[in-house]
Amino acid sequence: MQQENQVNIADLRERFSHYLKKQRYRNTQERFLVLDSVVNIDKHFSADELYIYVRGFGAKISRATIYSTLDLLTKCNILVKHRFQGDSAHYELADKMPNHDHLICTECGRIIEFQAIEKLGEIQNEVCQSLGFKPLKHSFNIFAVCNDPGHCEYNRA
Repeated sequence: MQQENQVNIADLRERFSHYLKKQRYRNTQERFLVLDSVVNIDKHFSADELYIYVRGFGAKISRATIYSTLDLLTKCNILVKHRFQGDSAHYELADKMPNHDHLICTECGRIIEFQAIEKLGEIQNEVCQSLGFKPLKHSFNIFAVCNDPGHCEYNRA
């Protein structure tokens, strides 16, 4: 599955390779397997979901490698790490859909991405201006409940 906005995997691989070299980490096949897998996941994912996804292709990779590679991909700004609710972090490609926000169902865990750039941009600018800041970006999450949580097709239970 490809992302909504096409992501150039060659550019991401080059960026990651450059970052690893600069930070004196080894360029390993496992790290690039994680990167390639991340590009093919068409939703927010946890480290455990990625581990299951990668292992589903028969790859021999440890959870520790998944977690450490996700950390490196986040540090070099290829991934964005979110903590929507609970202890588990979720990730998404930083270049996938810039300037978007999230609606999260607290019952089923479904995450819907949306864009309200104009309205939220106005709020961001107003808040920053009133407090003497220069806006860079924002992250906006709405926590809600599905209309019918008992019959939601996304319900985890």
